[in-house]
Amino acid sequence: MRREQVREAIERDPESVVDLVMALQERVEELERRLSQDSRNSSKPPSSDPPKSRAERRREAREKAKEWSKRKPGGQPGHEGKTRKMAPPERVDETFEHLPERCRCGHAFEGCEERVGEPVAHQEWELPPMRPLVIEHRRARLACPGCGRARLAELPAGVTPSAFGPRLEAHIATLAGVLRLSRRQVARVVEEMLGVPISTGAVDAATMRMSEALADPWKALRKAVREADAVNADETGWRMAGAGQWLWLGASALVACYRIDPTRSQAAAKELLGEDFGGIVISDRYAGYHFLDVLQQQLCWCHVIRQLVELSEAKGATGRRGAELVASGREVIAVHRRYLEEGREFAWLHAELGPLRGRIRALLEQGARGHNRRERSLCDALLAEYEALWTFCEVPDVTPTNNTAERALRGAVIMRKVQGGTQSEQGNRWIERILSVNETCRLQGRAVLDYLTEAADAAHHGRSAPSLVPP
Repeated sequence: MRREQVREAIERDPESVVDLVMALQERVEELERRLSQDSRNSSKPPSSDPPKSRAERRREAREKAKEWSKRKPGGQPGHEGKTRKMAPPERVDETFEHLPERCRCGHAFEGCEERVGEPVAHQEWELPPMRPLVIEHRRARLACPGCGRARLAELPAGVTPSAFGPRLEAHIATLAGVLRLSRRQVARVVEEMLGVPISTGAVDAATMRMSEALADPWKALRKAVREADAVNADETGWRMAGAGQWLWLGASALVACYRIDPTRSQAAAKELLGEDFGGIVISDRYAGYHFLDVLQQQLCWCHVIRQLVELSEAKGATGRRGAELVASGREVIAVHRRYLEEGREFAWLHAELGPLRGRIRALLEQGARGHNRRERSLCDALLAEYEALWTFCEVPDVTPTNNTAERALRGAVIMRKVQGGTQSEQGNRWIERILSVNETCRLQGRAVLDYLTEAADAAHHGRSAPSLVPP
């Protein structure tokens, strides 16, 4: 629009031009807000941050070099060192005794001298040569004198038509599902390190057999999550045959369940947790969990703070209120950390957070009456869910952040990048089951390889896999 046209429009209808300018200003502010979003001030992952310029990388490298130059190499003051524990005597496979040959004074020892004190033990851990056991089962045919037909012997219990035994199948499942190697990488490791010739197709067949063995344990884990008192829930993108999917996670203190769904929706959340879920869900404010009452939710303070950081970067009163809210939110996290580190009573946490709760509510109410549209929207939403910010200080064993679920999803994100997702629904079921078993074993402090070996052995003998749900 030219200047003359603008002047004519102002003369005809001044109010319409003002409205247009205001609308354009709001649009510019919204576009600038989106442009400035990154992992600091939104729910975007760090991997989505724009690449840094060479000058920025050099500046950060210089600052890090200055910081590290002040430190001495090795453990820093206050760092608790760790020493390898000696294996007990019953665990030692071979023992060799060594005597000193010569003293510093020149005396040559003959071995008959008096011994002083106990010997000093030095233990060396070593791997035996990797040579797999090859067990051959010869199935004889016998002619039946009754009918004259030849009868072939059956395989004994515990021996399946598979070429691999339970322990080897458990190792393959660990490499593919726990260490997140591709099928080709698994085949190479098994052949070069374990000495077993294997193809990528055989690797895939072994993982599918293990997937079938883990079907019942996965169902039991899903049931346990649905019955848990508190569950950390989160979701991340997944790929199946190139199509977009979503990997959902529900994790309590001792069990975890993953589930792949085509959508990121409330229906998918209900499939994971159950429509009649009666516990508390800790989440990142995703609307899919809003089928639950607000008193059944705990909003992740880390996610809330990131959204408040975005407000703090605005100009004027909005930015000042945002900065106050960010500082108050970080103080909430600090109080909870003190509660854990100092072993305080639960009543102390509730009382200590009382003034903060009032201060944060007052700031949100001011923001809801502010002039910035984004500020009003966020403050209104947080006020509507305000009680869900404080469930952790009303109900014991509820955390104020969703870090538990986010950490549990990192391995799955790496797997997606390494393996490229899955190619079928059958592959989806394998991912759901092995991830659930692996995370549950980690939560319980169990060795996942031992459990997978037990599950594979049970499958070879026609038994159900042992349960991972604590009594």
